[in-house]
This record gives sequence, structure tokens and C-alpha cells, in this order.
Amino acid sequence: MRRLTSALLLAVALPAFAQDADPKPKLTVVPFALLSADVSPRASLKAVGMLSQEFKSAEKFDLVEAKKKETEVAFTEGLTQARKHVAEAQEFRAKKKFRLADESLGKALALFQKNVAGLTDLAEVIDAYALLSAVQYNTGRDDEGLKSLTTALSLAPDRELPLAQTSALFARVVNDTRKAVKEATKGQLVIESTPANAAVLVDGLALGSTPLTVKDVPPGVHFWRAALPNGELQGGTIEVVPGKQALVRAVSAAKDPESRLLAAVAQNKVDPDALAAAKEFASENQAELLVFGGLSSKAGKGLLLDAFVYVVSSNEVRRLPRAAFDAELLNAGMEFYNLAGEVAKKGKETGELVKVPSSVSFDLAGQSAKVAEVKYGVVPGKAAAAEALEGLESGGKEPAKDDGPRKPLGPRAPLKKK
Repeated sequence: MRRLTSALLLAVALPAFAQDADPKPKLTVVPFALLSADVSPRASLKAVGMLSQEFKSAEKFDLVEAKKKETEVAFTEGLTQARKHVAEAQEFRAKKKFRLADESLGKALALFQKNVAGLTDLAEVIDAYALLSAVQYNTGRDDEGLKSLTTALSLAPDRELPLAQTSALFARVVNDTRKAVKEATKGQLVIESTPANAAVLVDGLALGSTPLTVKDVPPGVHFWRAALPNGELQGGTIEVVPGKQALVRAVSAAKDPESRLLAAVAQNKVDPDALAAAKEFASENQAELLVFGGLSSKAGKGLLLDAFVYVVSSNEVRRLPRAAFDAELLNAGMEFYNLAGEVAKKGKETGELVKVPSSVSFDLAGQSAKVAEVKYGVVPGKAAAAEALEGLESGGKEPAKDDGPRKPLGPRAPLKKK
């Protein structure tokens, strides 16, 4: 009886022991880098989510969610403090305590400039410069007031300043200054980044991706912000001189493994630093398999995903089959199902072994990012409409469409009185 009981207990224990001895491999998916400027960051996040879900459904892996980076948190405190200083300045000016208002605005603008990378709406900065101008005019410092007002209008030449509505005299000064800003000789702003394809905001407007040349920029101080393909945010101010070209370079300074890995992939390469970053990232997330890659656009509409698996135990990178799907990822489900199935079936032996260094996308190998040109203050996509509107406003007529030879008019039915 004792022998039978022992045998039954051993039979029950063996499957559990076998399961513990061979647990599911831990796998994590890194956000995909953007290899083409026209690929939306949202597409990367959506693709990672869909592929992760397929790995989870495969039930062959212990899916580990990668630790998320908060890219804008670092700027929140500084911007919050800047807004408090602006509110203080408004109260001081209302009480005619102009010196204190001037000091508060100086602190606010310094914080805004320091934390430009966290700014997406520049209206509050423009209004702060306008308020500083009003305070300076109130204290007889007209030259300083004109300089601050010129800065405010250079940042948004067509924007109406709410403060101008509170004083007829100040409104006239604003109109004269706006006219001078618009008639001034313009300059150019060139924005580059490493890695390239960084989404750029200039004075709060999304103008495209690096490398980028912005034409017809009003002279003066301007705010720029670049979201690098590795998720890092950078920004600052640059002064544009009439008739001159100003240059800004945004270079990734992040040292964390995820940013380093994405920076390498965004430059279309899997190099030794990318390999080291992948190893560190996998270690931080306690993963045995790490899936990463890059998204690029293909001819016509659609996206291509060049994905890889990093195997921690062998320190190897293996290339997965390329996946192609539409830009909205509507037909991506089957592609991700196949990718997850490939990894689930072959595990650490999946895909083709990559000899480092290697290109992420062979289609893009040797290509350099094209420099785009945009007009200051005009969001790409709206440029054609703006040019057409300018033509109509200047007295021009909208050109008639050429529909080819017209058919002769047939007999018209007689008009009837109602």
C-alpha cells in the first residue's frame, strides 16, 4: 500500500517538476524605430502592441512588458513653475508692482527656454513676451518693450495678442510692430539630427522631419523641438539673422539601453553598440529573447517591418522574415501572427543569423535622408492650399480645370413659370 501511494505521489510530482525544469522563455518587444520620415510614431506603438498580443496568444512565451520611458516628465516641473511665475506677474502688474512683475516674467521665460523640449503649444510663451513688453512700456523702457514685443510677434506673426485688446495705444504699437516683422528680411533655419527622421516643431508648429530647411523665417529668437526616433526629446532656442542661415543639430545624448538600441536601428544599422544595448535592455527586463526592428515605407502606400530577435544566451541577432502591411495596419494581423508563429516554432534558432555589423533594411542601405524644404508657419500638407489662397487674395483667378474637349450643348428645355 505504501509503495502504491509513493508511486502515485511520484507520478503527480513528475509533470510539475518537468514544467519547472523547462519554463517558458521570457520575451519582450522593443518599440520599433522609424526608418522613414513619413512613418508615424503611432504606427510603431500600434505594431508593437499587435505583435506582443500575438506572442501572448501563442502561449509559448512568458511575455515581459518592457519598462516604459516617460519622455516629457522631466520637463513638467520646470514648465509648471514657469506658469506660476506668469500668474504672479499678472497679479503684480494689476497692482502696478511693475518691478516684481518684470522679475517674475524673467524667471518664467528662462524656464520656458530651458524646458522647450516639453513644450508643444507656444501660445503661453508668446503671451508672456507680450506681457513683459507691456510691463516695460509701463515703466518707460520703450526700447526694451519693443524688443520683447518683436520677439512675441516673430514667434507667431499672424497671431492676435489678447493683451492688445486691453489698450488702444498698445494695440496700435502691436499693429505697427507686426507690420515691421512681416516686412523684415527673412532668414533660414536648418535643423538636423542624429539619428535622422526626428519630428520637428518650430514655434509650436509641426513642420516635418529632419533634415529640414525652413524658409522665410522672421528674424529673431525662435523655439525648436525635436522628437528623435529613439523617443528622446530635445529642444532649445535659436536666433535667426536677416538674410542668414541658422543651424540646429539635435544629437541623442541618452545613455539608457533602449534609446541606444533605437538610435542605432533608426540609422539603419545593427552594430556592436546595438548588440550591447540589446543585451543590457534584455538584462534589465529579465528577458531571454528580445524582439526589435525598424519600420519603413514602401513604394506607394504601406509599411515594411524588418524585425530581429536577440538571443541572450548566445549573444546572437537573428533576422525574421520581412513583414509588409498597409499604413493603418488593417491587414497586419496575419503578418504578426506569422512572425510570432515562426519564433514560437523555432525559438532560439528562429530566423537567419546576422553577421554584425549589418543594415536593418537593405533597401535603405547607402541612402542618406533627403533634406525637406518647408515655409515658416505653413504646416506641410496645407502649403498648396495656402499658396492657392494667396493667389486668390492677390487678385488672381483660380485656374479652370481642363476636362478635355466639351460635348456640344443640346437643346435647352424652355423655362416655366412657377
